[in-house]
Amino acid sequence: MYLSPPDMSGREFEYVQQAFATNWIAPFGPAIEGLKNEIKVQTGAAYTEPLNSGTSALHLALITAGIKEEDVVFCPTFTFAASIFPVMYQKAVPVFIDSEPQTWNMDPELLEQAIKDAIKSGNKPKAIILVHLYGFPAQINKIVALAQKYRLILIEDAAEAVGSTYEGKHVGRFGLFGVLSFNGNKIITGGTGGAIITDDEVCYNHVCKLANQAKEDKPFYVHNEVGYNYRLSNINAAIALAQMEQLEDKIKKKKHIRSTYKDLLQGYAEVKYSDIGSDNAWLTCILLPEKHDPETTRLALEEYNIESRRLWNPMHQQPVFKYNKSYLNGISDSLFQRGLCLPSGSSLQNEDLIHITDIVKSSL
Repeated sequence: MYLSPPDMSGREFEYVQQAFATNWIAPFGPAIEGLKNEIKVQTGAAYTEPLNSGTSALHLALITAGIKEEDVVFCPTFTFAASIFPVMYQKAVPVFIDSEPQTWNMDPELLEQAIKDAIKSGNKPKAIILVHLYGFPAQINKIVALAQKYRLILIEDAAEAVGSTYEGKHVGRFGLFGVLSFNGNKIITGGTGGAIITDDEVCYNHVCKLANQAKEDKPFYVHNEVGYNYRLSNINAAIALAQMEQLEDKIKKKKHIRSTYKDLLQGYAEVKYSDIGSDNAWLTCILLPEKHDPETTRLALEEYNIESRRLWNPMHQQPVFKYNKSYLNGISDSLFQRGLCLPSGSSLQNEDLIHITDIVKSSL
């Protein structure tokens, strides 16, 4: 039993067959256009470009935003490394900000302290990457206010948050760019893939150009800047399109799974919820008692071939970032020490959840 396997319960096979039958296999075709339109419908964004990964989308967002060598980019420490690596591609400087307890996302107070310190020291604060972790919307209004106050570019990493909203607006729509992911374990998958969303037409056109090897609009090849092969194939787009059509249903199933876990684990573990915005319940996260090692529970589940996963090991603990500055309050370290993600695939049945929680209880 996997942590978050793909749930192919819609028209995925039909759309892939159509792609083969019409020979639209390359990074062009009707499914890509269909996916673009569906993303616009689901998110409300004016422009979107499907790409081969969320990481590629974040990289292009940073390039188009003008992030260059030595620019300071404020990032959450409690996230997956893919949220940070594109900053390193640009030779910029990530500064890590710890979490606040309500959403587990970037702490606005620590962020402002970091911004003030960077300005005081003469560094070049340029942007904020705001991650909506596990689908939970961050304290967006506070972060947006800081971005405006200090004239910083805001990029939202909504890779884990397709379908999540804040004050009725899809996450990823509050900054210059939003980044989505269709990786194999996400609530919506194309097997691989991602997308960038924006309301800025000029930025959108630049992203499209960069993703297609920065080819100029000429009858022959002309390149005025470095480009990338970040396009998504029509086959992957066909799968993602069929998945996006089921987004509302998948969120309902995920929320039922989380609610059932909460009922079954009452008195044993704390199931994570947030009252800020509406999350997509991508993964059910639990916090175990403080003196209990979550590795014990993870290994107990593994004995039954059930995959679970520790919460993110913070970036300030990663050897690759050992020289980067961090603003810490202890929350992300505590979450890593206590937290576990339980199997959350939308095809799970109640008997599966009972089996899983029985093992969790026994491990405690």
